[in-house]
Amino acid sequence: MTTTVTIIREVEIEVDVRYIPAVGATHMQPAEPADVVIIDACYGYNSVMLTEAEREEVREMVLENPPHRDY
Repeated sequence: MTTTVTIIREVEIEVDVRYIPAVGATHMQPAEPADVVIIDACYGYNSVMLTEAEREEVREMVLENPPHRDY
């Protein structure tokens, strides 16, 4: 699943992320927690680099409010 979140520096930056939902434990394998992979961050048509704090902020935003699956 992919989604876009917006963070604010001095400007609004759109961040495309991939959300990987958690997987419950089974008899044969342990549980795996949810994860977030940052695909790209853009201001207008320009890609921007996020600081480590911004990357963590994006990760927390998505994990606290995960996207719903498209059916």
